[in-house]
Amino acid sequence: MRITLVAERAIPCKGYGGTERQVDWLAKEFSRLGHKVVLIAGRGSSHPLCEVRQASSAAECRAAIPADADIVHFNGWYIEAQRPALYTMHGFAPEFPQKGQNWNFVSASHARNHGRETFVYNGFPVYAYRLSAIKTSRLLFLAGIARVGKNLNRAVDLARAFDFRLDIAGGSRWQLLQRTKVRRQGVFFKSLSRRFRYHGTVDGDEKLRLLGEARAFLNPIAWEEPFGMAPVEAMLCGTPVLTTPRGAMPEIVDDATGRLFETDTEFAQALADIAGLSPEQCRESAADRFPIAKTARGYLDLYTRILDGEALA
Repeated sequence: MRITLVAERAIPCKGYGGTERQVDWLAKEFSRLGHKVVLIAGRGSSHPLCEVRQASSAAECRAAIPADADIVHFNGWYIEAQRPALYTMHGFAPEFPQKGQNWNFVSASHARNHGRETFVYNGFPVYAYRLSAIKTSRLLFLAGIARVGKNLNRAVDLARAFDFRLDIAGGSRWQLLQRTKVRRQGVFFKSLSRRFRYHGTVDGDEKLRLLGEARAFLNPIAWEEPFGMAPVEAMLCGTPVLTTPRGAMPEIVDDATGRLFETDTEFAQALADIAGLSPEQCRESAADRFPIAKTARGYLDLYTRILDGEALA
């Protein structure tokens, strides 16, 4: 199949870039399966296994679409295409126009929140994540720290209330003084204790080390998370997840990989429960459910359905 994958920003990405990582990994998996892949992505993009066409605007993206593409899979730009197309929404935008296009989402709840049904879970190159031989007593918060929905404020309050040390990654502490809503919560000052250790934006080996060594991944989100890539990355490193049941989290976290909580009382029980979870079983559950090969198969099925003339619900 001749597949064109579209992303707005540069691939490979540095630091945060969940959508770009998914597109990068899909391009590798499709190429491995023998499909011809053309990648349209931001300036500076490259890929070892497929043709890359760079674009920095919707017009450039449109002009870069190959005339012989069997299907165009948009993960950004979302422009009208002259070829059969699939549009995967990675963010949360229920008001975004969807009529007349084949839309896909990244979890069942994500699709429902947009009034649709079609979804394919994100996938991961399982081999790139490793179990850690060392576990510390610290918990890990890894998300955009200045994003209110990620709820660093709750994570800090829980660490203070339940007397645990917390590693915080996903930005500089000074960012907490720049966003109005976060600044009002006073997280900057509440987290000045030695209990809290900031790591900035992490990637590569440092990210894997933090994910693997943590006692648990703390994810007290306060928004409708479309999927949650960092929690799954933690699971693949054998680290259980403690999270609120928002968005896709009840789909992603099972009994082998963590616990859900809302109240402080529920958190206390969840924190106690994870002591009995096996790092090996945690990794195995995530690896079975979220490998990139399974995601690729899901998308190939959608491509075939579209090419057969089906309109996705």
